[in-house]
Amino acid sequence: MIRKLLNSKKSAYYLGISLLLWVLIGFILYPALKTFYMSFNSSAGLSLVNYFEIFTSRVSMMALRNTVMLGVLTVLVCGTLGTVLAFLVNYFELKYKKIIDKLLLLPLVLPGLIIVFSFVQLYGESGLVTKTLEAIFSLNEAPYSFSGLRGILFVHAYTQYVYFYLNVSVGIKQLDQSTIDASRNLGASKLKVFTSIILPTITPALIASSIITFMTGIGSFSAPSIIGGSYKVLTTQILLSKANNFMSIAATQVVILILVSVTYLVLARGYERRKRFTPSVRATPIRPVRIKSNGLNILVHILLVLLLTLIILPIITIIVLSFVKPGTWMIDIYPREFSFENYAQIFYKTRALKPFLNSITMSTITAFFCLAIAIPASYIIVKTKSKVRALLEFLTMLPLAMPSSAIAINMINAFNKPNLFALNTVLVGLYILLPLAYFVSALPLMVRASIVSLQSLNDTYLEASKILGARRLQTFFTVVIPTIAPGITAGLLLIFIRSIGEYTISVFMYNASNQPISIAMANSIFEYDIGLAMAYGSLIVIIAVVISTIIRRLSSDK
Repeated sequence: MIRKLLNSKKSAYYLGISLLLWVLIGFILYPALKTFYMSFNSSAGLSLVNYFEIFTSRVSMMALRNTVMLGVLTVLVCGTLGTVLAFLVNYFELKYKKIIDKLLLLPLVLPGLIIVFSFVQLYGESGLVTKTLEAIFSLNEAPYSFSGLRGILFVHAYTQYVYFYLNVSVGIKQLDQSTIDASRNLGASKLKVFTSIILPTITPALIASSIITFMTGIGSFSAPSIIGGSYKVLTTQILLSKANNFMSIAATQVVILILVSVTYLVLARGYERRKRFTPSVRATPIRPVRIKSNGLNILVHILLVLLLTLIILPIITIIVLSFVKPGTWMIDIYPREFSFENYAQIFYKTRALKPFLNSITMSTITAFFCLAIAIPASYIIVKTKSKVRALLEFLTMLPLAMPSSAIAINMINAFNKPNLFALNTVLVGLYILLPLAYFVSALPLMVRASIVSLQSLNDTYLEASKILGARRLQTFFTVVIPTIAPGITAGLLLIFIRSIGEYTISVFMYNASNQPISIAMANSIFEYDIGLAMAYGSLIVIIAVVISTIIRRLSSDK
């Protein structure tokens, strides 16, 4: 009887492991391998002809160079801005520090597409700010060009400085005040203190931020496709190849994009290991430094006010323009007639409401897919000695190295024909494939949130539960889940925010049945129905702000 019971427990455990591996291999590894295989596919069989075509094409090589340049410049611009802001807020004394910190984190919860469209309405050729400057200074043309590389970098600076700001802020809080005081007492200059104590402490944060910023920069699609103009990058070329049904070329471009991403990751990690940075042991909390010069103090606060204005202005623009009465804002610089018609159209017209409901539904499906896979996978990685731990960690983190456009092409290549992982069904064209692609993209976020929560779970509780006779599954649901629930809930909500405004994967994979709100926004802009597009955007902003507030409260309660 006991042997049968043990065998049944082992069978359930191995069945669970098998299901996890089936999902992770089937929807992450297999699609990536299928794309890699397709990149060698040609009319003459397997060959390097696709790679030869790309590396000998002037347009393709220009797109590759532009992609790498965009990634590097995004790291430099966002790194400078985010690091300076992190020091201003966390290293120096500032008034209203908590409010400033919350406002600086706003871009983190706003989908990139919404920001691009709001920037176009502000700084585009016919934008509000542009036309205002023309009127004030009696200019015959716009004083700047919000397009090409400069326009893309401006959008990236707004949306991605947050990675540096968050990570460097954590690094600054880990500084040991006693070490800084001791070095100053021994005669070290401010520059020496910075280079020998502060910089080594924040360097891991700088490297980690540069990795995610570079990967996000080279995988950017919204800004290059809308305001890029003649500045072609690999992501826009991938969509062009897919639109023309050159799937082998698209697969080759995806492989090259992933190789660029992985190369930067390897170089950054290699630099980090070679320098052997070790975090400081925090003995004494850092004391904010007072800016003694009144003039410099005023200048710093003016700079912060300007930056916060630039951050808040796009959000205000989205909300204000969402009330513009349809068909009234055509010639004037500023809209003059406002109404609730755009919101009424969304909630009372089926055609306008459907994309909003689609996004809510698909984001919910994505969050629960991530929940179902991330928690057991993270538990095995952190709390067991299973032989598949390393494999599970590799598979769950693999999407981090794949830009969104690469994930979309991988899913199309893998599921345009029946196979075992799709239960012998063609998934391309079905409603479910888009949330599955969202799931692949978002899974690493959920796994990281789960791992952090599980690492804070004391093993003593698990041992006590075992001693008291609880089974492994019972312990998991009565001890583990309640303990890590706040972190898991925060992760779920963050994934929901990320998915509801997702554009890159959507533009590659959506169909009439699952058109999301991001595509509806883009269509409204292209049809000159700006009010409706901004109404969609306002709803996403409201949802994002509400959910981010809940996340903050959950985090503070942990």
